[in-house]
Amino acid sequence: MDDRPTDVRLTGDVHPADYFRFVEREEIDWELWTDVLRGRVLGVIFRGALAPEVCERIRRNFWSSPILKQAGSNSPNGYGCGPQMVGANGLDRYLDDAEQTRAGVDALFTGVEDRAVPALLDDYRAHLTRQGVNLRLAELHGRRAGSYKLRSREASGAYSLVPHDDADTIRRAPYLRGFEVQSARHVCNALACVENGPGGALMVWNIAPDAASRRALGFGDDSFGYPQETLSGFQKVTVPVEAGDMYVFDVSKVHAVGRRDEEGTYRSSIQWSMSFLDSTTVLHWC
Repeated sequence: MDDRPTDVRLTGDVHPADYFRFVEREEIDWELWTDVLRGRVLGVIFRGALAPEVCERIRRNFWSSPILKQAGSNSPNGYGCGPQMVGANGLDRYLDDAEQTRAGVDALFTGVEDRAVPALLDDYRAHLTRQGVNLRLAELHGRRAGSYKLRSREASGAYSLVPHDDADTIRRAPYLRGFEVQSARHVCNALACVENGPGGALMVWNIAPDAASRRALGFGDDSFGYPQETLSGFQKVTVPVEAGDMYVFDVSKVHAVGRRDEEGTYRSSIQWSMSFLDSTTVLHWC
């Protein structure tokens, strides 16, 4: 991140204030969730969607999981369970990883199956079905994407996760060519936080950088590490996140996770992506 030019002026899509906002609710409202997927509002967060005992059980399952491993180079102080699509070493390798880790990821919800993310998404699937919309995993020739992953990052540096954007990376990455996620209409990330302390807020800037901006910064298939100076002047929303919160937001915008206030602590979240593929299909992948 520090080696990139800091005098680049980002250009791209900037949205009006009535779009660029996070809606907060104390109870789950699937219509609001769908509004995010349809590109009507930046994001929504449901406070306390997962009960404290559910978060604690998932957290214990995660840290004792046999598939727990060090995260990739973009997160040297992190750990994870589940496949990694962005930066994958080929589409076949990603799909193999998704299948090989599926049982291990499902095991993270052992003991809380009826109160955790899979059950909540079953509720959302039923909600969409009543509207004539099908929610399903992304597929390629009958091979299914991963359902979820769980990532944990330790307090380190100015950010727990540096500024980046995901939508164009998914749509343009050559290693994903042929996968239906590249036809997604409006890519959103969804997360359910199961572990966090002071700090670790979500930050989103009102800019979806274009290809010229990416080239000027020397980005290839990824966009990991927009210098802070390039983001000055753009509106930013900061969303505090606590264990139990579940949220979804537009990842075409530059976003980051703020630093943790206590060294040696972790911010752990279940993560997946969603998007309308067409008017009757919502894709789900990780």
